[in-house]
Amino acid sequence: MIGLLRGTLVALGLVLLAGQALAHSAKADVIEDVNAKQLENLIDENDYVAVYWYKRSCKDCDKVLSELETIDDDTDRFGVHFVKVADKKLAKSYGIKIFPALSFFRNKEPIHYDGDLMDEANVLEFLTSLEAMELPDQIEEVNAKILDKIVEEQEFVAVLFYKNECRRCVKALQELENVDDDADQLGIAFVKINDPELADEYSLGALPALVYYRRRIPVVYDGDLMNEDKVLEWLVENKNTGDDDDVIDDVTLGLLNTLIDSLDHLAVIFYDRDESDDTQILQELENIDDELDSHGIHIVKIADEVAAREYGIENTPSLVYFENEIPSLYDGDLRNEEEVLAWLIEQLQTDEIEDVTDEMLDKLIREANHLAVLFYDEDDQESQLVVNELENIDDECDAKGVSFVKIDNDDEAKEYGIDNLPTLVYFEKGVPSVYSGNLLAEDEVLDWLVHQVEDDEIEDVTDEMLDRLIDRSENLAVLFYDKDSRRSKKVLAELENIDDECDSRGILFVKIDNYEEAKEYGIDTIPTLVYFESEIPYIYEGDLMKEEEVLEWLIHHMEHEEIADVTDEMLDKLIANEPFLAVLFYDKDDAEDHEVLAELESIDDDCEQAGVPFVKIDNDAEAKEYGIEELPTLVYFENRIPSIYEGDLSNEQEVLAWLLQQKNTDTIEEVTDEILDDLIANFEYVAVYFSGKCEEGQKCDKILDELENIDDDTDEHGMHFVTTEETSLAHEHGVKSFPALVLFRNGEPVIYKGDISDEDAVLRWLTDDDTLEIPNQIEEVNKRMLERILNTSENVAVYFYAENDKKSRKILTELENIDDECDDIGIDFVKISDDGIAEEYDIVSLPALVYFRNRFPQIYEGDLKDEEALLEWLIDNKDKGPASIIEEVDGKMLQSLVDGFEYLVVYFYDDNCPTCETVLAELETIDDETDEVGIQFVKTNDVDVAEDLGITHLPALVYFEGGVPSIYDGDIQAEEEVLEWLIKQRHEDTIENINRQMLYTLIDTQDYLAVYFFNEENDECPKVLRVLEKIDDEAAEYGIQMVKMNDRLMAKKYGFRNPPGLVYFRKAKHIKYDGDLYDDEDVLDWLTAPENMELNDAIEKVNRKMFERIKQTTDYLAVFFYAEEGCKQCQKVLAELENIDDEADANGIDFVKIDDPQLAKEVGVYALPAIVFYRAASEEPIIYAGGDMKNEENLLSWLLTEKDPTADFIEDMEGAALQRVIRDSDAIAVYFYTEDSSCESCKQVLEELENIDDDTDRIGVSFVKTQDTKVAERYGVMSLPALLYFEHQVPTVYEGDLLAEEDVLQWLTLQKTEDTIETINRNMLEVMLEDTQYLAVFFYKPNCRACDTVLAELENIDDECDLYGIHMVKIQDAQLAKRYGIKTLPALIYFRNGNPLIFDDDITSVGSGVYEWLSDDDNRKLEGDIEEVNKIMLYAILARKPYLATLFLNEDDCPDCEQVLQELENIDDEVDMFGIDFVKINDPEAAQRFNILHTPALVYFRKKTPLVYDGDLLDEEKVFKWLTSQDVFEIKDEIEEVNRKMLEKLLDENDFVAVYFYEDNAKSEEVLQELEKIDDETDDLDITFVKIRDTRYAKKYGIQKLPALVYFRRRFPSIYRGDLMVEEEVLDWLQKNRFKHPELNLFMYATGAITFAFIMYTLFLIFCFRNPAHQKAA
Repeated sequence: MIGLLRGTLVALGLVLLAGQALAHSAKADVIEDVNAKQLENLIDENDYVAVYWYKRSCKDCDKVLSELETIDDDTDRFGVHFVKVADKKLAKSYGIKIFPALSFFRNKEPIHYDGDLMDEANVLEFLTSLEAMELPDQIEEVNAKILDKIVEEQEFVAVLFYKNECRRCVKALQELENVDDDADQLGIAFVKINDPELADEYSLGALPALVYYRRRIPVVYDGDLMNEDKVLEWLVENKNTGDDDDVIDDVTLGLLNTLIDSLDHLAVIFYDRDESDDTQILQELENIDDELDSHGIHIVKIADEVAAREYGIENTPSLVYFENEIPSLYDGDLRNEEEVLAWLIEQLQTDEIEDVTDEMLDKLIREANHLAVLFYDEDDQESQLVVNELENIDDECDAKGVSFVKIDNDDEAKEYGIDNLPTLVYFEKGVPSVYSGNLLAEDEVLDWLVHQVEDDEIEDVTDEMLDRLIDRSENLAVLFYDKDSRRSKKVLAELENIDDECDSRGILFVKIDNYEEAKEYGIDTIPTLVYFESEIPYIYEGDLMKEEEVLEWLIHHMEHEEIADVTDEMLDKLIANEPFLAVLFYDKDDAEDHEVLAELESIDDDCEQAGVPFVKIDNDAEAKEYGIEELPTLVYFENRIPSIYEGDLSNEQEVLAWLLQQKNTDTIEEVTDEILDDLIANFEYVAVYFSGKCEEGQKCDKILDELENIDDDTDEHGMHFVTTEETSLAHEHGVKSFPALVLFRNGEPVIYKGDISDEDAVLRWLTDDDTLEIPNQIEEVNKRMLERILNTSENVAVYFYAENDKKSRKILTELENIDDECDDIGIDFVKISDDGIAEEYDIVSLPALVYFRNRFPQIYEGDLKDEEALLEWLIDNKDKGPASIIEEVDGKMLQSLVDGFEYLVVYFYDDNCPTCETVLAELETIDDETDEVGIQFVKTNDVDVAEDLGITHLPALVYFEGGVPSIYDGDIQAEEEVLEWLIKQRHEDTIENINRQMLYTLIDTQDYLAVYFFNEENDECPKVLRVLEKIDDEAAEYGIQMVKMNDRLMAKKYGFRNPPGLVYFRKAKHIKYDGDLYDDEDVLDWLTAPENMELNDAIEKVNRKMFERIKQTTDYLAVFFYAEEGCKQCQKVLAELENIDDEADANGIDFVKIDDPQLAKEVGVYALPAIVFYRAASEEPIIYAGGDMKNEENLLSWLLTEKDPTADFIEDMEGAALQRVIRDSDAIAVYFYTEDSSCESCKQVLEELENIDDDTDRIGVSFVKTQDTKVAERYGVMSLPALLYFEHQVPTVYEGDLLAEEDVLQWLTLQKTEDTIETINRNMLEVMLEDTQYLAVFFYKPNCRACDTVLAELENIDDECDLYGIHMVKIQDAQLAKRYGIKTLPALIYFRNGNPLIFDDDITSVGSGVYEWLSDDDNRKLEGDIEEVNKIMLYAILARKPYLATLFLNEDDCPDCEQVLQELENIDDEVDMFGIDFVKINDPEAAQRFNILHTPALVYFRKKTPLVYDGDLLDEEKVFKWLTSQDVFEIKDEIEEVNRKMLEKLLDENDFVAVYFYEDNAKSEEVLQELEKIDDETDDLDITFVKIRDTRYAKKYGIQKLPALVYFRRRFPSIYRGDLMVEEEVLDWLQKNRFKHPELNLFMYATGAITFAFIMYTLFLIFCFRNPAHQKAA
């Protein structure tokens, strides 16, 4: 019994265990149920989450759930979390309305499964496929299981293995994200995996690593992962290598550009995917794909109209071969793949210059640094010879970095002023230079090209090239010169030295040898330099031989806005070309005019920003032409119409307001009689209000106010409306009483007889045809007037002609004969000669006659001189009438009609089509009805246009509304149905129907495009369409174009396998709508949501409606108001703003742009461009008024400040950082304070000063604060708070009330703008003596009239001292003065590197003599020391001293500098004796300017030309020898200046020396100029030629009269006795002296003989007559 019980218990236990196991198993296969909060956490924490949406008590839901639970484990293995949710409200928020449903969240983004949920295999495939795993714009993360699946399923997979906490991995990933989309386009899946174990299995070593699976075979990349171009190239190569199928990859434009940049050899086929011929040719070319791969040529294909246009491809298919980015177009038969292969291999192997189209050339000129272009004629024998020769140097050019192409296009050549072919042009960064040598001498051509690349030479341009450069360049310097002039050559040689520096600063430098072009700009003197800034010219008036000054002038004009001084010819050009222009007529010799000019300079920037260039002119004759008698006078020109400013020119704010009012409002301009006379002569219709003498408030003034109301209307009719108080011209035209109104029609006056105060009656009279018509004459009209006539008149004949063309004038005489007949039959006849008008109406050549019937143009093809035939043609066309005839148009005219008409229907037919005529006959019956509803009906047999629209079957009918096409897909022969469809399209909210080609066009041309994909077989599609048509109009208000498309293949491409579906394109980038298409409000909200309308890498363009919506939904919004037409500054500013769009976005500021002048005015913007900032918390917008909008950094700073005004505080600094900022800033204010309780007012003062921080920034004064007591003590600050202003390190103490911030601001502005001598204390002086090399200190005392008088004098020279690098300060400290031995005040001490020198003369009476004393070199120099100078003084010394040795030091980081300095100070005095000044400088900026990279460095400046010493600086003997050596001393093309010491050295070292002794007068200067001409020739004779200005030294050689020339032969002098002005005779004399042997003349022989005889006689006397010795007597 016990055993039985035991067995029973065991059995029961086993059953329980089995039950638990089953329960556990069941639970493991159950999809977890979660609530809303849990789901939110799961989606946040996991990349991939599958959500099953179900309802409780739903049998279908339970069935599906049981199926899905069978794949739960599989999804887990793939890293997909599977959960279920029974929450209807939550489901609806994700667009789920039908249950059950399945959503897959990838990186928080949901996609909805639309297949059969009972098919668990398909569900698993959907959840684990690569397409499902894809995340937008990033490389997808996978695990090992998913990777195995992807490698199994995909042919080509790139895998990045990485690990956590790896900085290199993060950087590599960022780079490779850039090629992810390109890899996708090439069919290469790109994923990343964080699995170190798997990496170890592959033995990958250090991570990151890239593995490429090619049909499951892995290949490891061993290159640089940081170079995404190389990675992409490697992927392409490996794909092609493993590609067994002969399939040419299809690419996008973005990928194509990437491939062109990264691949050396690339073949590209441009094709049309809808053309069967293109497809067939592609299949042929795929046969040679592998062979091309074996030669290293990659081949791709692209079907993209934009790409084709960019490369100038007009017909498809086309083949372009790119070698190192240079394109070459194949012009053979693409059907013959063997020929194509041979051509491509030939391109690869041979040195052939690539042929390009004009579009390709424009792209290359924009992008290539060095480009050689041969303009040639393929049919010209000489051109072929040149091409053959130049192809021999193509490789050498490539090696030198010069791309070489050729182009056979006469029109393109003419654009560059090239009339003779062949011609070679070299482009460097877009700047052209024409080769003028022999093109058949290829070696000379190569040498010239290499010279252009390697040498710093200013490019020579033609007049046409110059015009292009002026139009396209922001900053352009142009030297007008004469290549045969000696002066021009010398100037050019100097300016070549600054060409590189100009390039580095963005200034293009060119030269032109064309006197006629110079005269166009009013330039009479050659050479002359003109700087163009945004087409505004500035003439350089300084010395062109001083290149440093020229460079400073150019940089100054680039960095500072100034009113340009122009010639009368320049002014005429500007008035003709600039729509808005302000001109100041002034007298440069008048002091008052200069005061006015100084005021107006302050508004120059504002005018520039508003699009009104400002210039000035000093030309009385030009002023008188405009009736200007008094100067200065300001004239504003708008579209050549002048208006004179009558207010106070010294009030610049009133002037600015007036100019902006003139530009932004339509006022009747006031003119003089001279201006009026000019207007009547140059404009067709001028309405003049002669007011007579009129005071404000009088009746005549009130009438003018009334007439202002119709000024806009007259403008729209092409009339100019002006007023004048002058009466002389009025009397000439019969006006006897005032006020009066006169209309001048082509110079003929018509006086208004009605009530002038009734502006409506005046307007009716002015615009009445009877008023405008001139009897017996064809009226001249302008563009606006023609537009008005075409809109109001059914029948118009227009004669288009060129004004100065004789042929046109003769024809016009004939046409005048039929003007009256045309009037009689109801045809308006007008003529027009406006520039560019012919192109607008697609007229190829002038003269031409076009007949417009209801705006439809027909060009007369007959003889214009035969007026009878022409009249008959006009009558025939008019008699045809509009009834029942559909007008025939060609393709070009059709495009004009699509652009010009809101509603247009086009019948496309083919002459060879049997049914087309029948259909046309039917459609003719509804032509009148379409006219009645405002739809224009035309027909065309232009098959190419049809093909462009994707129409392959003719006949076809296309309806255009606002330029958007819609294809009729019904029975075209049922005319009643066609009419009903057209009327519905016209009046109802219908969505246009398009085809595939139209879709591509719309994607390219529309910023915002919503495409509804539908399927006629699906019953849901028409219902959804009716819903979407409800929101079509509202979407259009937001600038969104809605279209529909019945194309399942395209629907599938954009993510909808089973339409209906909605895709939204934003600048060609698309997103899918996953919500409920029956919910029209939700669809509209989705389309207009700011986050969906946002475009990457560009500031979004919005309209008023979009703007209002964005403003409501955005916390911070920056709006750029601009105009696409008529605003030159707008596009330039926009280009700069694009650079900060991303940064603004990163800081939470949305940036949009809008072209809406009316909206701009509503928010207070009256001048474009402008930037306005909106804060959600504030009703009022903030308009940017910070000056230059092209300075994106300032603008971004302003935006961030406006976003958070509390963040705008004065920066706190201390210690070394504070000292550094004081040292480096030109102007800085430092607030010294403390936060402790010892200073009660410090905090309050700081709050007040914060209010003026922005204002100080605007005037160029930085503001910082500090609590650093040591720095305070250093500058003698004893009590806090305190404010010090530093200008170039010179401090000044503010002594006013710091709580009065306006006073503080005024004081700082005064310090910054006015030239005042700073006041310092003793501590500051001690600091300055340490930091300042040259310091002049004025000691004074209070209540001292003499001190005040001297101080006023010193203020006058303060600026000059600054320019010379001498700081001047004043101090009131008698005790300190006594320390320097000063007993009476005022007094002046000059500190040179800390060494004091007292001014000994009477300072109260010397006046300006102080400056001469301070700048005197003897006073500057210190005995036994090399003087330290600052940057400014260095430049000043260079300008004055011909020879200067400069030691560049870096005391902060230079261990050798001190030792070198000690050695060189040993030779300072000796060098000085040779006339060489020796200084030292510790300034990195100065070193950088002269390209000094390492210190210490010694630079010897000879006439500003630097020469760097490359020997041992510690060997002073070698340094001395180098400085005084002749090789270093010589300056090419110039006679060197020497002193006595140097001359003695030269005479010792040289056998042959010519010395020009001179003094400082005009005669000496004239002789010197002549002798300079033979300097080179004397060098060739080995004669050293020098000059010396030393009268006393000249007397040593017996020279009494200067100038004189002495030739030394081995120190033996010979004086030239001839005429020094005849340089040829001087040279001849020197040459004879150089080569003759010395011969003694008779006098010298005699002197020698006498000397010799005297010596012999003396010896004879000494020895022969010596007295004998006396003998002693015995």
